[in-house]
Amino acid sequence: MGMDEASGERQSRPSPDVVLRRLHEVDEVMCRKKVEKLNEWILELLFSSEELVIAIDFTILPYYGEENPMLVSDSRLPGTNLGIKFAVLSVVEEGKTINLKARQVGPFESKVSVLEELLDYAEKLLDPRLVLLDRGFYSVEAIRELKSRNTGFIIPAKKTNPVEKICKKFKKGEISSETDYTVSGTKGEEEVRLLLTEKETENGTEIHPFITNLTIDPDEASENYSWRWRIETNIREPEKFKPFTTSRSMKLRRLYFLVSILLYNLWILTRNGKEHPRGHEFKDWLKIELISFKVLKKDKNERLPTLPLNTLRKLPKTKNSYPDDRETLPA
Repeated sequence: MGMDEASGERQSRPSPDVVLRRLHEVDEVMCRKKVEKLNEWILELLFSSEELVIAIDFTILPYYGEENPMLVSDSRLPGTNLGIKFAVLSVVEEGKTINLKARQVGPFESKVSVLEELLDYAEKLLDPRLVLLDRGFYSVEAIRELKSRNTGFIIPAKKTNPVEKICKKFKKGEISSETDYTVSGTKGEEEVRLLLTEKETENGTEIHPFITNLTIDPDEASENYSWRWRIETNIREPEKFKPFTTSRSMKLRRLYFLVSILLYNLWILTRNGKEHPRGHEFKDWLKIELISFKVLKKDKNERLPTLPLNTLRKLPKTKNSYPDDRETLPA
């Protein structure tokens, strides 16, 4: 269903009732652990270094059904103002962007507590050399959490009145593009570096302010932060692998979201930084592997082999190139 973006409710064999009953019987906690274990395995195969750039972001999936305490409100959603909110932790290295962990977030959870949890998880697996966060994390509490870990970070600054005044002075050439700055809030103050960059737009020159704890120049900060768009891709692209459902069950929707992330990560693994296989090519290859697995599973005594990724070559020939013969993926 994930590969075809199909629906369990529209299956003929097995029947929709059977499919949905089996899915509802799935142990969600165990499923999440298994998916995260597979994601960790993919991480080890893709990266030789543990010093990686990570990003944390939120996404909201529209929900069409009755009110539920775990749902959030968002007027931007299509056809509904109710949604299921997920926090997503991603590695955003060039050509190799994968989702390590995703979990549902309740309407009353603080962003800082979610940030702390996901950073704890990331630090068990790797050594984050840089954390990229959106403007929603611009707060004293989030900055304090990041600084307490000695973790390098870049966050777009909110254009508060003090920041706006600094931007105007910079635009007039009265101050430099780098300055020490104090972020204030109800929980106190935190010292950071404020970096200002200029960008030409249809409306003229815009000033983009960033805060960081790193000793880097504004252009470098802007370039590094541009990597963050990859987490947007990480959140959008799994839609290619997500089963469709009309069910009101949030458990089912959470499972589908996990499945889509896993399939997406496997796709990134087969690409290994290359342009191919495309999404549809990966789906065709994976179908062949699943058929092979089904056939081999009939003989429980037969050990499953490690199949080369160039199984793709068995598909109808195209002008596209595929991963080289040395890469393998357990059946």
